[in-house]
Amino acid sequence: MALVSVTEAARLTGKNRTTIHRYIKQGKLSQISDATNTKKVDTSELIRVFGSLTATHATLSQSDAMQHDATPKTDQSVALLQQKIALLEQLLENKNKELQRQDEHIDSLKQAMLLIESKLPTTPEPVTPVPAKKSWQFWKK
Repeated sequence: MALVSVTEAARLTGKNRTTIHRYIKQGKLSQISDATNTKKVDTSELIRVFGSLTATHATLSQSDAMQHDATPKTDQSVALLQQKIALLEQLLENKNKELQRQDEHIDSLKQAMLLIESKLPTTPEPVTPVPAKKSWQFWKK
């Protein structure tokens, strides 16, 4: 008979993959390695253990229909994600422009400070000392 993968065997029998693996581990099903060294299960073994196989054309068309139903949703989600990316790129560009304007403003303020500092006199004006009051003349202000 034909050799099928564990996933295909699970689909043919209507069982879960873990059930197929459990049966192989318990020795209820035998597993064969094919020429490419991949693990396969013989369909005659599946019929021996599980009875008749349930894969019909209706099941195949159902799985195809599920794949077709999933495709528009992914297309919509991709379009939505692309819109979000475009919006975020625009926001990032706006923030970068704002940062550039702030940097330019900071540079102009620094230049103004340097200009003001250069116009300051280099020698400070002499400060007249305040006459020191004697501590015993506390009544005079």
